[in-house]
Amino acid sequence: MIPEYAPAAVTTAASRLRSKAQNGHALMPIPLTNHGIPSVTSRQRPRALPLELDTVEGRHNIAHKPPPKKERVLGLQEAPTYYPSEDEFKDPFKYIASIADEGKEYGIIKIVPPDGWRPEFALDTERFWFKTRRQELNSMEGGTRANLNFLDQLHKFHKQRGVTLNKLPSVDRRPLDLYHLKKSVDMRGGFEVVCKKKQWAEIGRELGYSGKIMTSLSSSLKNSYQKYVLPYEKYLINAKPLVQQQIAAEQGGPLTPVKRSRTVSSNSSTEPHSRMGSASPQTDRIAQLVQINDLKRLASPDRDSYSQVKSEQDSDDVVMRDSLSGDSSAAEETIDEPRSSKRLRKSAEAEQPPTVAGSNMVLHREIGAVKRMNQQAQSRKPGENCEVCGRGDDALNMLLCDGCDAGYHMSCLKPQLKGIPDYDWYCDKCLVGTGEFGFEDGQVYNLRQFQEKAKNFKDHYYSGKMSVDPKTKKPREVTEDEVEAEFWRLVEDVNDTVEVEYGADIHSTIHGSGFPTIERNPLDPYSTDPWNLNIMPLHEKSLFRHIKTDVSGMTVPWLYVGMIFSTFCWHSEDHYTYSANYQHFGATKTWYGIPGADADKFEEAMRKAVPELFEQQPDLLFQLVTMLSPKRLIEGGVRCYAIDQRPGEFVITFPQAYHAGFNHGFNFNEAVNFAPADWEPYGKFSVETYQDYRKLPVFSHDELLLTAAARDNSIGTASWLGPALATMEEQEMAMRDHIRHLCPNIKEEYLSVDLPDAEIQCAYCNTYCYLSQILCPCTPNIVCLNHYDELCDCDRSRRILRIRLKDDEVASIVSKVRDRAHKPTEWHEKYERLIADSEKPTLRALRSLLTESEKIPYALPEAEPLRKTVETANKWVEEVQNILARKQQHRRKNDRPSRRGSVKPSETESEFRKPEDIFKLLDEVEKMPFYTPEIDLLKERVEQMNDFTKRADHLLTNPIEKMDEYIALIETGIALKLDFPQIAALENCYAKLQWKETVNDALKTYIYLQDLGALLVEGSKLGFDDTEPVFKKLLKAKVHGDTWERDVNKLLESEKLDYDHLENMYDEAATTSVTKETYDALEKVLLKHKEANEAIASFLEQTSMENVKDRAPYREVRRVMDSLKDLPIKPSRAGELERQAKVVDEWLRKGKKLFGKSNAPLHILRSHLESVEKRNRNCFSLNDEPRVPAEPASHEPTPEPDNESRSKTDSHREVFCICRLPESGIMIECELCHEWYHNRCLKIPRGTIKDADCYTCPICDYRIRIYRDSDRPKLEDLEQWEQDATTLPFCPDELNILHTISVTAQKFRDFLRQFVSPASASPPVDINTMRFYLRKLEGGDILLVSETNYFRSETHRLAPVAPDPPPMTETSLSTRKPRATKRDTGATNSPMATPSTTPMPTSEDVKLRFNDIPDTPMTLVHKDRSPAGVELPPMLVERSMPVPTNILLAQRILTPAYYQDDIDMNDTINVINDRS
Repeated sequence: MIPEYAPAAVTTAASRLRSKAQNGHALMPIPLTNHGIPSVTSRQRPRALPLELDTVEGRHNIAHKPPPKKERVLGLQEAPTYYPSEDEFKDPFKYIASIADEGKEYGIIKIVPPDGWRPEFALDTERFWFKTRRQELNSMEGGTRANLNFLDQLHKFHKQRGVTLNKLPSVDRRPLDLYHLKKSVDMRGGFEVVCKKKQWAEIGRELGYSGKIMTSLSSSLKNSYQKYVLPYEKYLINAKPLVQQQIAAEQGGPLTPVKRSRTVSSNSSTEPHSRMGSASPQTDRIAQLVQINDLKRLASPDRDSYSQVKSEQDSDDVVMRDSLSGDSSAAEETIDEPRSSKRLRKSAEAEQPPTVAGSNMVLHREIGAVKRMNQQAQSRKPGENCEVCGRGDDALNMLLCDGCDAGYHMSCLKPQLKGIPDYDWYCDKCLVGTGEFGFEDGQVYNLRQFQEKAKNFKDHYYSGKMSVDPKTKKPREVTEDEVEAEFWRLVEDVNDTVEVEYGADIHSTIHGSGFPTIERNPLDPYSTDPWNLNIMPLHEKSLFRHIKTDVSGMTVPWLYVGMIFSTFCWHSEDHYTYSANYQHFGATKTWYGIPGADADKFEEAMRKAVPELFEQQPDLLFQLVTMLSPKRLIEGGVRCYAIDQRPGEFVITFPQAYHAGFNHGFNFNEAVNFAPADWEPYGKFSVETYQDYRKLPVFSHDELLLTAAARDNSIGTASWLGPALATMEEQEMAMRDHIRHLCPNIKEEYLSVDLPDAEIQCAYCNTYCYLSQILCPCTPNIVCLNHYDELCDCDRSRRILRIRLKDDEVASIVSKVRDRAHKPTEWHEKYERLIADSEKPTLRALRSLLTESEKIPYALPEAEPLRKTVETANKWVEEVQNILARKQQHRRKNDRPSRRGSVKPSETESEFRKPEDIFKLLDEVEKMPFYTPEIDLLKERVEQMNDFTKRADHLLTNPIEKMDEYIALIETGIALKLDFPQIAALENCYAKLQWKETVNDALKTYIYLQDLGALLVEGSKLGFDDTEPVFKKLLKAKVHGDTWERDVNKLLESEKLDYDHLENMYDEAATTSVTKETYDALEKVLLKHKEANEAIASFLEQTSMENVKDRAPYREVRRVMDSLKDLPIKPSRAGELERQAKVVDEWLRKGKKLFGKSNAPLHILRSHLESVEKRNRNCFSLNDEPRVPAEPASHEPTPEPDNESRSKTDSHREVFCICRLPESGIMIECELCHEWYHNRCLKIPRGTIKDADCYTCPICDYRIRIYRDSDRPKLEDLEQWEQDATTLPFCPDELNILHTISVTAQKFRDFLRQFVSPASASPPVDINTMRFYLRKLEGGDILLVSETNYFRSETHRLAPVAPDPPPMTETSLSTRKPRATKRDTGATNSPMATPSTTPMPTSEDVKLRFNDIPDTPMTLVHKDRSPAGVELPPMLVERSMPVPTNILLAQRILTPAYYQDDIDMNDTINVINDRS
C-alpha cells in the first residue's frame, strides 16, 4: 500500500512499470479456481502457444561454465560448487552425505551434474497455466516495510482526527523521515530523555542533515516529532496492550514463544539427539510445562476497562487534533472536506481481511476446520457482531472500521458516538497495526506469455540505462553483478517502488513436473533416475518414504517461474529438512545462505533490525515475506554466503539453514525436500519450535518414527531410530504420568486405527497429537498433553485421555528397535571377552567373530582392525599350507627330476621357496596374536629341511655312480617344495649320469643328425667337452653328417643330376647321421624317377598290341608326361614317349578340323563329340516316327474327361523342331508344315516372333538358312578318321565316342535307304514324311549328303515354295564367325592394321517371303534409330513374291552385328507404308 502522502514520483514510477509490463503482452482473462489455476481440468485447459526451448538459456547452449566469483557485489564469500564424477553421481544421498560436513558450514551448496546427465524438459508447455504473485520489492525489505507500516498507521491516526497529510514535513528543504526520527528517539530513551540531554542535533546529523544551524535543526526536529509522532506514541502506550490482548484472545493464546536455543548441535551427526545451547533436560521440560499450565489462561479483554481507556484516548485525541489544527509552522496540512456519509454495515458479503500470502503460508494439507478456542468467533464474518459486546443486533447502529471492516456499536464505544463521524474512522487494531503482510495475486499466464512479459519488463527497465558497446553500436547487456546491485537498491529504497510477478509454489501434481515421470514417460530412463526430484524424496535412504501420504511441496515437487527481480524471502525449510532445487532453463538465480549453526544469530539480527514487525508477528520468519540485506546480517555477526544457479544445476540447502534469493530473468525451477537419517534431530527440534510458535506442522514426527520402526528392520535404521524412539517414549510416558498424577481417575480410551490429521491436531498449539490427546465431552476439540488445561473450563475429572498405543506397546516397539540397534554392542562385548580370555585366541574364533560382524549391516569400529588381522592370519596360514600341503610327486626311475623341478611355480609358491623364508615364517609365529595348528606343522617341516640338507651335502662331497641314490634324495628335496641349492647340484650330477646312458643307448641304434646335435648341446650345457670320449665320438659323427648334408643338397640343386651318384649318396646315408628332411627329399627324387621309368616302359611296350583299344590310354600317358616336368632328372626313354604322343595329338587336330574347330584347344574336341553324340541320338533315333502335326502342350485345348490321362501321356512324349526335343522356351509354328520350332534352334529374333502373323521354316523353304555353331562333317569323313585311329600308339578317349557317333549315323542311313534307293519298292511317300526325315537330317550334327539332297529335292518337288529347285549340298559349314587366332589377334592390334568390314549380306540372305504386298514404295525404319527413312533397294524386294503388308521377316539384313555373337534379339526392321 502506498500512502496518500507518499511522494508523487514513487507512485508514478510504480504505475509506469506495471502498465508497461502489462502492455507488453495482452493477457487473456482466464477464470480461476481457488487453487489459482484455470477453472478447467488438465484435459480441458485451453491450448497455448508452446514455449520454444531454443529461445531460453539451457544447459545445452551455455558456452562455458563461469568460474566462481572472487568478489561479489555485497562482499560475500562464494558457497562451494561440486562437480561429481559419473560414479559419484549415481547415488545422490551417498554423495550429499560425503559433502554434508562442509556443506553445513555454508548452509547452501551447488552441484553441477556430469556432462552426460541431461534430462529433457518433460512439461507440456501448451497446457501449463499458472497464477503469479505480485511483489513490491521495497515492501519485502524488513526496515522498509516497518517504515511504510508506521507511516500508514500514522496517516490513519491523524486522518481519524480530521487531518490529512498530503506530504511529509520538510526539514532543510527535504522530506523528514519520521520513521527513522522515531527510531533514533527510541534508541536514546524517548522524547523526554532526548529533550533533557539536548540530543536533537545529534539525531539530525544521524539523519543526514548538515550545513544548517544546529539550533534551528534541533527546533525543527523537536517540533516535528512533538506534532506528528508524540501524539501517536502516547496513544500506543494505552492502545497497544489492549490490541495485543485482543489478538491473543482471537488466536487462543499468546504467540510469543518460550525462549530457547533455536539450533541443533553441530555434532548431531555423531550424537543425533544431543542439543546445543540452553535446552533443559527432560525433567526440567516437564516442570516447565506444569508451570505454564498453572498460569492463568488468557480471557477476552475486560470491556469496561477497555471502554474507559478508549474514552481517555478519545479525549486526548480531541485535544491533539485541536492543537494540530492551530499550528502550521512545522508542516503544511489540508483538512479534508467533511464526509457526507459514513460506511455502515454492508448488506453484501464483506471482503476478506488481508492475509499473509508468503510461499510458506499455503498449508501443505487440508486441515478441515482448525479448532481454536474462539472457533465460533472466527466463523463469523467481519462486521456481523460488535467487537465490544459481541452481539449482532441493532445493525443500523453498527459502525464499520474503514481499515478492517470490524463492527462496533456506536453506543458501545467510550465515549459513545451519537452519529457517523465526518472523518475516516479506524479501530484500535488498525491504528496500532497487526503487521499482516502478503503478496497479492497476479495474472494467469502460460510460459510463452510470461516469457514475453519478463523480457519486455527487463528491456524497458534497462532502456536508456546501459552504455553503448563501441563494437556492436548497441546497448551492452546488463551483467549479473549489475542486476544484483540494482536488486538490493530497489529492495532498500523506500521511495522507488517496483512491482514484479513470481510464479511460486506451483503444484506439480496439478500442472505436471519438468522431469519425466513414470506415469507419463515410462520408457525414459530419467523417469527413474535417483536425481529426479519426483524420485528423490521417496528414495530408500530418505525418511519421507515413511510418510503415508503425499505432501505437496515436500514429497511432491513444486515449480517456480521467475522474472527479473522476483524473489523468495528469508526462510528455512519446513521441519528444517534438506531441499534440492533444480533449474531446468532460464536466467541465473542468485541464492544467499546462512549456516544452520548461525540460525540463532540470524533470528536475533532480524529482530534487532525490525523489532516492530516481530513485536506484531513473532512468527514472521515462518511467513517468507521479509528480506534483509546480507550486508546488515554480516554486520550482526551472521555468516552469509552466496551462489549463482544456472540451467542444469542443483542447489542443496541443509537443515535449519535460512536462505533467500532472487532471479536475474525468466527461468524455470523445480524444488522438493528430502530427509536423510541425519535430519531426524533437526526434525524433532522443528516440531518443538513449531509448538512454541503455535505453527501448524506438515506431518506428525512421532508417526513418522513409528512407521519407520514398523517398515524398516535394518540395523542401520535402528542405529538412529533407537535413540529417537527412546526420546519420544521418555517424553510421552512422562507427560502421561503427569496427567495421571493430576487426574488419578481420568478415563482412558484406546484407538485401534489412525485418525485423520484434522482430528489429532491440538486446538491450542496446532501440533499433531499422534500418540495421545486430551478430550472433553463438552467440546469436539482436542489438545495435546502439554496443554491439557487449555481445552475447556470443565472440571479435570471430565477429561479423557485417548491414546493410540498403550504404554506397553510403545515400550515393546522401542525395545525391539533398541535390541536391533544393540546388536553391534553385543558383538563388541563378545569381542572384548574373546580378547580378555586368552592372550592368543584361536584363529578359528577370530574368523567366527568376523563372520558375525559381516552379518550385521552396520559399521562396527572394531570390525575393520579385526578384518585386517584375520586377513593377515589367513595369508600367513595360506603360505604355510602351500608348503605343508604340497603332495610328493612320483615318477619312473628314468625320469629326469630336474625337469620336474624346473617347472615354473605359481605366484603363491614362488614367494616362499627359499628355506630362509620358511625360517622367517617360523620367526613370525612369536609376533602373531593368534594360535593355529599350522604352527606345529611348520616346526615339523623345518626338521625335515635340516635332515635333507645334511644328506645332500654328504652325497655331493662323496659322489657315486648310482643314479637311484640321487633320484631318492632329489625326490625328497622336491617334495619339500623349497629352493634348496643342493637340489640343483644333485640334479646336475644325475643329469650327467643320465646323459651318458642316453648317448650309449643312442649309439647302439640309428640316430638322426638333429638328435645328435641336441645331445651335443645338452652335453655342452652339462659341462662336457672333447676330453670326454663319448662326447668326442658324437662330435666326429656330427662332422661326417654335416658333410653328407652339404653334398646331397648341392646335387639336388644342380641342373643336371647324376642318377648313379644320387644312389650312392642314398646308400651312404644308412651308416651316417643325416637329417630326416634331406633323406626324405633324396628318397622322393629317386622314387619318382624309378616310377617314371617303369611307366614309360609300360606305355611303349603296349604300342605293339594289335587292337588300339588295348593300348595305353592317352590320358595316362599325358599325366606321366606332365609329372616329368617336376623331375630334376628325365628318364632315358622320355623323348621316345613324347614323339609317340605327338602322333596322337595330330590325330586329334584332324578331328577338330573336321568339325570346324581348328583354333580350339585339344580338350574341346571331347566335349564337342559328346554334344554331337547326344544330339544325333535324338535326331537319328529310329523310334521317332512320322506323325500328324501336333500342338505343344501349352497350346492344346482342354481334353475331354475320358481322354485326359491319354492326352497328358502323349503330350509328354511329343518332340518338335529339328533338334527332336520336347517343348521348351519360345516356339514358332511353320505355316506350311505346321511343325513347331524352338526359337533358340533357328535363332529367330524375339521381336520378329512377337510381331509375325505367319512363318515358313527352313525345311519347307530351303532358302531359309539354318544357323549352326560348328561344321557338320560327312559320315564318310568320320569313318575315315576312325579308321586312321587304328595306327595310333595310344588309345584316346575320343575314339569310343567317335565310334558311337559313326554307328548311330550308319544305322540311320541304313534305315533311310528304303526311301532313297531307286531299287526299293517302297510305296510313294507323302510330303509330310519327306519333311519329317529332312527335319531329322537337318537337325543332326553329321552330314548325310545323298540323303539330305534327296529329301530336299523331293520336298521341293511335292510342295514347291521357291521358284528354283534347291542346289546340291556337299558340305555343311558353321555360320559363326571363326574364332580369332593368335596371328589374327596380333594383326588386329598392330598399329598398321586397318579395321575389317563385315560383308554385307547377299541377295540369297535377304530373300523374303511375303503373302501380299501393295504396289507402293516402302520405307525401312530401324527401331531405336533415327526416324528418318531410307528407300528400300529394289534388290531387296521381288515383286513376284506375295508379301503381307503388316510384317517383314528380315533376318537382320542391315545389321553387320548379325554375324557376331552379341545378337540383339529385339533389334528388328519394321516396314511402314508410305501412304500412312
